[in-house]
Amino acid sequence: MNGPRDPQWWYTGVRPEPGRCPGVAESGEIRALPLPDLSVCSREEVLDYFDNAWTLHEVMFAGLKGAEAFYRPPDHNLRHPMIFYYGHTTSLYVNKLRVSGLLDAPIDAYLEHILEMGVDENSWDDMSKNEMVWPSVSEVKDYRAEVYRTVVGIIETTPFAPDLGRPVTMNDQAWALLLSIEHDRIHLETSSVLVREMRSRLVERPAAWPAPSPLRRTTETGKPEPGSVPANGTVTVPGRTAQLGKPLSFPSYGWDSAYGSRRQELPDFEAARCLVSNGEFHGFVADGGYRRPELWSAEGEAWRRFRNTKWPRFWIPTGPTGLHAFRLRTLFDEIDMPWDWPVVVNYHEAKAFAAWRSEKEGRDYRLPTEAEYFLLRDLPERPGVADDVVMRLDGGQLREAGVNLGLAWGSEGPVDLSPTTSQGLHDAGGNLWAWSEDTFNPLEGFTPHPYYEDFSVPSYGGQHQLILGGAYISTGELGSIWARHFYRPHFLQQAGIRLVVAPESTVDSEARAELDRVLLGQYGTAEQAFGRTGHPLAATAAYPDRLTAKFTEAAATAGVELRRVADLATGAGGLAFSLARYPVEVVGLDDRPSLIAAADRLAEGTDVGYRVPGRGELHARRPSLSAGGGVSFVLAETARPPAALGTFDGAVVADAFDRLGGAAGYLRPLVGSANLLRAGGLLLVALPRASAAELANVLGEAFELLSESTEPSLTRVDGRRYEITDLEVSIWRKR
Repeated sequence: MNGPRDPQWWYTGVRPEPGRCPGVAESGEIRALPLPDLSVCSREEVLDYFDNAWTLHEVMFAGLKGAEAFYRPPDHNLRHPMIFYYGHTTSLYVNKLRVSGLLDAPIDAYLEHILEMGVDENSWDDMSKNEMVWPSVSEVKDYRAEVYRTVVGIIETTPFAPDLGRPVTMNDQAWALLLSIEHDRIHLETSSVLVREMRSRLVERPAAWPAPSPLRRTTETGKPEPGSVPANGTVTVPGRTAQLGKPLSFPSYGWDSAYGSRRQELPDFEAARCLVSNGEFHGFVADGGYRRPELWSAEGEAWRRFRNTKWPRFWIPTGPTGLHAFRLRTLFDEIDMPWDWPVVVNYHEAKAFAAWRSEKEGRDYRLPTEAEYFLLRDLPERPGVADDVVMRLDGGQLREAGVNLGLAWGSEGPVDLSPTTSQGLHDAGGNLWAWSEDTFNPLEGFTPHPYYEDFSVPSYGGQHQLILGGAYISTGELGSIWARHFYRPHFLQQAGIRLVVAPESTVDSEARAELDRVLLGQYGTAEQAFGRTGHPLAATAAYPDRLTAKFTEAAATAGVELRRVADLATGAGGLAFSLARYPVEVVGLDDRPSLIAAADRLAEGTDVGYRVPGRGELHARRPSLSAGGGVSFVLAETARPPAALGTFDGAVVADAFDRLGGAAGYLRPLVGSANLLRAGGLLLVALPRASAAELANVLGEAFELLSESTEPSLTRVDGRRYEITDLEVSIWRKR
């Protein structure tokens, strides 16, 4: 296996030859077929699509030279050796076809066990992965041959659209076949990163693999020079509604995370015309960006120090450190640095570059949110098949159209080459994925698919960043407009940087910080607050739900029917929405316009973004309300609620920050008004340093104490510091 493979020995499916293998051009290079349209796709087309994916996988692995390439763990030790990935997608075909009922029994139970589970390391220093004896290459190759024959037989007997007289949907057994093929294509892409990380002596580009793009601006010095770096100013993207989520009726395969919905109204914003090029990023490197902790998040700086990173992984220095002259490693080749190609970096590096650019230009640069990326792609609010280019064109046709998807080329290409959107943006889809500010999150209505229940759910903990737009090696669903994929922020993928400039805020920086703080406290999960599962302080998150439980239990015990409840320090409505999961009408009051505006947007069903130090932008979303519940919000002084609000059966006052400086400011209207809270109504007070004894001095003889306790409330100060406030919780009944 030290040289080119004997095709008759190596290929277990269709050999990559023109006229024989789908997707192989007359030049002998293999590229992706279009993503199937499941409303019309025939059995023969599915078989071609499968053969294309299967052979692409084997062509790439034909580029590994010798046994060492298959069994040597990656130098970061965060992934299995390549022998695992050579067989992993094969075992998944068997396991998922069995889950769907299309296959009755295992083909090789041992291999299907050891090759089933990949790696999603907890951190960049989680390094114990490869303590086992792996099967031989020949064993896995023979296993692949048997699985190939089995899958072909299943495709030949499974009904598709022409047989069904309707589109294939996720409720059909055929979905398991499509799932397995798309999983194969995911690992073509993720394995390509591992191949690119390998030592050059261990790889050689197979003749059937597309060559790197010949379009490149290089220099003899290995440093960028005038004319070698494309200009990359910003353009305005008009604000409008972003409707996220793939319709169930859209006739292509989608992973479960693509389905559901989210609707966001966005203002105008600015986006960079191009992905950040190697030439642009060189400025960050030469300026000492990797040596400046203040540009990095706490987690990013810890990763950078641990890895002693000084430049992007695929840059090859051609002289001493500090000379800043480089070549580039592509998938199989080392080439002169193309300064006009996009830089490949992880999320931490992308964020540090944005901070550096912000400092240099005095503007607020950051990465795009998912909703912003939808707008910069220039798609209609309800895209159709015609808007999804990978459903219309194969890799060769994409290359002719100037779109670097589907292996149009075997590498990135110039950032200013592709056709532009109507706003003048290049590579809104293709070339490299773009890291997003957003963590991977479920859309409203998300349901895990029973054929692969753990594809998305384990990664919804706020520890994976979204990547959007697809890359040159993205084939099938990965290149689709609906693709929303995810990786840990330290993980290297075929991904780069698209900068946006946040619109001028309508609130000042202090109000913005307060909104972020309140939204995290009222809506953030423990995983979002702490950046991981199992944190020892996890129980301090989501205090509104804990207060709701206390209040409703007290009402049940006291025999008080809660029909209307006033939330007199509602903030962004977290406690109000929590109460409305019961058949209760809740009115939330607050005198802070930015918080009431956020609460109103949530009430309309719109997610509201907020930033967490070191985690980027997350989204608050309201819970599902009870059929008899309802929420409304009023901008009013908490201490002077309008008389028009009427009378309530209950009132809650919960403010972790105690803005009014003590209980008197909150409780005065409840004591002074005979109408706001009815006789027999319940009052919950949750304030710092507000004991029942102190409250009794304010409430006087008008209220009877029912219970008192404490509840912790969390504030995240920065990436590594948290503030825990004990709320004194007391529940009272009005006499």
